[in-house]
Parts: sequence; C-alpha cells; structure tokens
Amino acid sequence: MTDPVRDAVIVASPTDERRRIAGVPLLVRTALVLQRAGIERLFVDGPVTPPVDARIRVPVFAGPPADGAPRIVVGAGTVVDETIVRELVRSRAPGYERDGARITFEPSAAARLIAPPVGVLLPASRPDATIERSLLAGLENPRDGYLDRLIHRRLSPPLTRRLLATSLTPNQVTIAGVALGIAGGLLVGAPSVAGVLAGISLLLVSGVLDCVDGEMARMRFAESAIGHTLDVVGDTLVHAALLAGIALRLAHETAWPGTGTLVLLAVGVVGAFVTITWSERNEARRHRVRGAWENRVLDGVLSPLSTRDWYVFPIAFALAGRLDVLVPAAAWGAQAFWVVVALLVWRVLRRA
Repeated sequence: MTDPVRDAVIVASPTDERRRIAGVPLLVRTALVLQRAGIERLFVDGPVTPPVDARIRVPVFAGPPADGAPRIVVGAGTVVDETIVRELVRSRAPGYERDGARITFEPSAAARLIAPPVGVLLPASRPDATIERSLLAGLENPRDGYLDRLIHRRLSPPLTRRLLATSLTPNQVTIAGVALGIAGGLLVGAPSVAGVLAGISLLLVSGVLDCVDGEMARMRFAESAIGHTLDVVGDTLVHAALLAGIALRLAHETAWPGTGTLVLLAVGVVGAFVTITWSERNEARRHRVRGAWENRVLDGVLSPLSTRDWYVFPIAFALAGRLDVLVPAAAWGAQAFWVVVALLVWRVLRRA
C-alpha cells in the first residue's frame, strides 16, 4: 500500500516573502495551496521566517523534515496551484519543471523533470497579468451552468484581474451583483422591449459578477461562510425579483394565471430544489457507480438547469410578448423536472 503524502517542503528565498500574487505574499500563497491540496505539515527551508497567517491551519516548521517520509517539494520563486499538487501526489512522478519553476516528489528515483500535464507551474518573475490569467483559467466550477460556461466565465476573468488590484472585497462584489440582478429581474417584466433588453443586460452583468466574486475569493484565499450565505441569499433574491417582474407584467395585462397554477408552480419549484439538493449531497455516493448514465444526465444536463440557465425561458417569453404562457408552462415543466431528477437519483443510489 502506498504511503500517504502528508508533508511538503517550501524552498523559500527572501523574495518569496515580498512577492505578492493577487495581493497575497507568495510564501503564504504556497502554504495555502498546499493546505488546500490536503497537505498536513509544512516545512519552510530557507533564510526566511515561516509564514504566520490565520488562514494557515496546518503546522509550519522551519527547516527540512528529518525523516524520509514521502513529501512534496516546491522550489523557490515557484507559483503553483492546487491542481498540480494533487496530480503530483496522485502520480508520484519525479516532478515537473517549467522555466526554472519546479515542484518535485521525494524520495523519488533521479529522473529528468518534465512539463506538467495539468495545473499552473510558473516562475514568480513572470508579470502579474500572466500569472493571474493562468491561475484564473484553472478556477473551474463543476457546478457552472451552460450560461456560465458559454458567457459569464468568458467575461469574468478580465474583470476579476482588474478588481484584484482594488480594495474591493468579494462580498462587496456579491452585493453589487445582487443589486443589479434584482433590478434586471424586475425590468424583464417591463411592458416595452427596451425595458426587457435593459433587464437582460443587467442580469448578464449580475451573472458575470456572480463569477467574479468567487474568483476573487479563491485568488485571495478569502472564502468564508458569510460569502457563501450571501451568494445563496443573493441568488434567491434575484430569482424572486425575476418572478416578481413577470407577476407585475401579468397583473398589468390582466393575464393573472390563477391560484391553482401558482400553487402548482410553487410545488414544482420546491420539488426541484429538494431533489437537486438531494442529488448534490449524494454526489460522492452516486459516483461510486462507475459509468452510470444517470450520473451523466444529472451532472451534465439537469443540474446546470437549476442555475441561472432557467432565465433563458422567461427572457424568451418576454421578448415574444407571451409571458402569459410562461407560468403554466413553467408549472408543468417544474413538475417534470423534479420527478425525473428524483427517479434518476433513486436509480443510481440503489446500485451504490
């Protein structure tokens, strides 16, 4: 059985204490990346003081470890991300090198270091913009919907890089995005095409900022429970504003769908939330069933539809001037959605 890798050595120089990447000292950043990747003990080898930071929750020691336990070694002046550390732990390869930046696995047979197959490995001497672009490119979110992948994640990195140079916090960006999203949701119910288009534009900006706040938090290692709560509450408020905009438009046009239809829609929305939450909480257990087609449908098709992707439907109906048809269609569509999700989760968990 292969021994687990619990230790890592950071070979540091005084420059690593001064060099900042996205506002975080390189020495602290490297320690936080290793911690994220599951490393349990850190050793700092070099003429520097071991970093002290509230975000570092694993023990940090001065000097290299005395035993011969397996360990990861990050070279001086090297920028790495969590992906490359996990890959090296998994593969037990001798190590990777690029333009003088290196990360190695020890003890390992002497071998020529190669370019990394995944992850970020760059010398800290590269320009800030180059390093930040590389790090941002690796911040994929597996729960992104289609709109996030096609639009929001393509627009967010340049804005994130600019905001990283400011004093704005991720939570402040979240609040701004929620405010714009609420305004956009209400405007989608406007009686004019210009109003609807303005609403769509604001929802687009809100979606981009929803990606930016998470990217800023990851780059600065500033994730927090408050930030997560703000995200969840903010998304709910934007969803509610969009539904309120539609309701105001229908009330103005005397096309109110009726209590029965609204109750059916509410049941469908609750059912969709409950079943998708059930699916996500059992994700690890579901994936024990290798090659299950149910998992591909759940993760690749249905889960993204529970994100902002559903905005496409009210926007399309609003532009077509047929919001009166939307609510009944959504009411029955939500029922079909949660029933299908529940059935697929039940089928795959039965075999887990």
